[in-house]
Amino acid sequence: GKREGLLTATKLVCSLGPSSHSVAVLEAMLRAGMVAARIDLTWGGLDFHRATLVALNQAMVNTKKLCAVILDTLGREIMVRRPCEFCPDGWPAHPDPVDVAAGQTITLTTCADVDATADVWPVTYPHLHAMVDEGDTIYIGRYLGAGSDSASLYLTVQRVEDGDIICKAQNGA
Repeated sequence: GKREGLLTATKLVCSLGPSSHSVAVLEAMLRAGMVAARIDLTWGGLDFHRATLVALNQAMVNTKKLCAVILDTLGREIMVRRPCEFCPDGWPAHPDPVDVAAGQTITLTTCADVDATADVWPVTYPHLHAMVDEGDTIYIGRYLGAGSDSASLYLTVQRVEDGDIICKAQNGA
């Protein structure tokens, strides 16, 4: 006879985070067709991700469904260095969200001793200033710049001064 629920027609690869951290939610995701879970190690603490994997393992036991794990590690991404705080569940959050208006001047700096402000963003790659020219477009995923994936930012390089890249925002984000 037919074994109901053994196979799913839809295969889902899901990124796990704060809203998909509990056993109950992970069980529902497995039942809905999740076959692979992405763990983004570039964001969040190891204790948070370890707890997520423990919860996923329990959800697999409870539902009798297997799920692959994809570990997304830090590659060649250039990150904006901003302070963050950890929420009670272990997920990082920026204490001061940044909103950018179209036309706003943003300075990306490779200087390691500069603190992030609304207009000056220190970056993790110390040679970025040597790789850009006036008129270049720099794409910043909102997730990287402000901790939210709701929008992306495009900057036009106006000039480069020492380790600073002075840019104008093409759009608001």
